[in-house]
Amino acid sequence: MDRDAIVNQIELDGRRLIEVARSDLKAAVPTCGDWNLLDLAGHMGWVHGLVGSYVASRATEPLGREQMPQVPDDDSAVDFAAEALDRLVDALAGIEPDTPVWNWSPRPDAGFYFRRMLHETSVHRWDAENAVGATGPVDGDQARDGVDEFFEFVLPNAQNRKRRDLPAGSLHLHRTDGEGEWIVHAEGDDVVFERAHVKGDAAVRGPGGALFLAMWNRLPLDDDSLSVVGDEATAQAWAALAP
Repeated sequence: MDRDAIVNQIELDGRRLIEVARSDLKAAVPTCGDWNLLDLAGHMGWVHGLVGSYVASRATEPLGREQMPQVPDDDSAVDFAAEALDRLVDALAGIEPDTPVWNWSPRPDAGFYFRRMLHETSVHRWDAENAVGATGPVDGDQARDGVDEFFEFVLPNAQNRKRRDLPAGSLHLHRTDGEGEWIVHAEGDDVVFERAHVKGDAAVRGPGGALFLAMWNRLPLDDDSLSVVGDEATAQAWAALAP
């Protein structure tokens, strides 16, 4: 996806999340602990507001606490989220991905934020829709990059923050609606993966969007769109690592 397509998708998913939240602010979001839709909207307002500030200011060092977004503690949090989304979209539309901007990854430019916000917003749009009814799909090619990011950054970053016991077995993912295969295993406390057709102790097959949501522990592995071969406990253990 090019820059404009990514920004457009972030805006579409963000607006859909806010639309769903406004429909029932108190609806429980079962895939986000004890949050309701107002909590989810507030979280996204904070995330989008923070990233929008980093990108718009071309920050080269972490923002101070006084510069962090302050989410309202009432129903206006959903309006706060809508405004934060607008600012984020404007900021991303006005910067090239290779522009240096501070972030918490090894990639020292704005490109990190394009990718992270694309997948973060997509997952939480799905959370919001799932809270009230039918969910929309995640594009297969977008999801392929989302699985890459999950193994490249999300899991290693989570391990760096809090070391957890990783599964002993390996997991192979096979996308059925386009290109995409992965094998992941643990080496000590480190997550190691490659894009390859390699047999694992467990294998999960399905469309890219379903694999992406399964790795984020949103879609159960017994969903009709997925099939599991081998040690199902290993597959479950990898999915359970989603932060």
